[in-house]
Amino acid sequence: MKPALRWSTVMGLLLILGLSRTGGAAVSDHLFWGQIAQARIYDDPDVAAPLYLFLLQVETDASVAYLEFVTPGGFVDVISSDEYTASGDIETYHWTYDSTHVWEYWGYFDDPGSLDFYNNGLYVIILHYLNGFTQQTAVVYGIPGTISPIPTPTQRPVLLWPRYDGAVASPVSFEWEPVADPSVADVYLNVVDADATYVIADVYDPRTTDSDFYGLTEGTYDIELMFENFYAITNADGIPFDLLKTSTLLQPFEVVASSVYRFWSPVTGRHFYTLDENEKDKLINNYSRFWTFEGPVFYAWSTEYSADLAPVYRFWSNTSGSHFYTISESEKNKLLNNYSYAWTYEGVAFYAYPPGAQPSDASPVYRFWNASDNSHFYTMDAGEVNKLITQFSHIYRFEGLAYYAYE
Repeated sequence: MKPALRWSTVMGLLLILGLSRTGGAAVSDHLFWGQIAQARIYDDPDVAAPLYLFLLQVETDASVAYLEFVTPGGFVDVISSDEYTASGDIETYHWTYDSTHVWEYWGYFDDPGSLDFYNNGLYVIILHYLNGFTQQTAVVYGIPGTISPIPTPTQRPVLLWPRYDGAVASPVSFEWEPVADPSVADVYLNVVDADATYVIADVYDPRTTDSDFYGLTEGTYDIELMFENFYAITNADGIPFDLLKTSTLLQPFEVVASSVYRFWSPVTGRHFYTLDENEKDKLINNYSRFWTFEGPVFYAWSTEYSADLAPVYRFWSNTSGSHFYTISESEKNKLLNNYSYAWTYEGVAFYAYPPGAQPSDASPVYRFWNASDNSHFYTMDAGEVNKLITQFSHIYRFEGLAYYAYE
């Protein structure tokens, strides 16, 4: 860690930098956004003590060669143009998206006293340009309009569901212990996939203890559950900054399957099956007078998550006004080649196990055919299967096993 400079030295440095020019352009023409954050990070349920984090992040155009910043205590450090650097507890990153350059400074500390190098108050960010000129901007890390520091959340977030490194089915809802820390302003929920892409980012009231439901494809994820105090401000140079302090839980989980939903139409008497959350929500919100939601009926997969899975294909018939689902390649090809005038191919509905490839804990989904309207019905429910065979065999002909999925 570099030693703190005397404040008089820093003020002299800033005075010199203030005389530098970049051809008359404002600093906000080059620096578009910034963030300053401090956090307590908990990422292991067996470890009581948190990791202490400091983060400075800014976004600029391509004219910037490297960045310097000065903390309220007079500590000075650099974010170089290298893609990645590491020195002791400090890591820096420089990367781009589209034409925007992102500069990140991360400090990870076991000792909370290390955050004293950063502290609350005036931060000065110095842009060093490729043409040799410099510019600087400043932002106060504190409650906007006051001289008060942002309150530091101290309560450790505890996720009740999903469990640590647990397996769940989509859609996923997250549950956590209630916020008891009166200094917490909101709960911020992030979910990151295996490619380090944020797939969920939502803010909840601190009185909330569970989230909405989210449709996620099968795979591994990390949740970031933050009890936070957050302020979005614009500094004197017109640059937006996010200022925050958090107590953050990092926890892995896996989505191993997805819900297949069933609808019934009182208008046509047909059933419809979908794994697509958007399709489900559209029918519920916009077409409830035509389709009655019957809920999830089994779990399948939105991706070919394991080698033994196979696609279940969906067809639509204008003639019968019904959908047809098959895992059989020969059945799919027969409809495509010989009956395309009657059946429109709609692609893969979901993935399931073909007979003979199923694991021991999978369950069969059975298929019935209604000769009167040429529609099909699919169910895993043993009670429904027995009822159709014993009481409604004059309407529904049992066609046997369609594929395997999970209850």
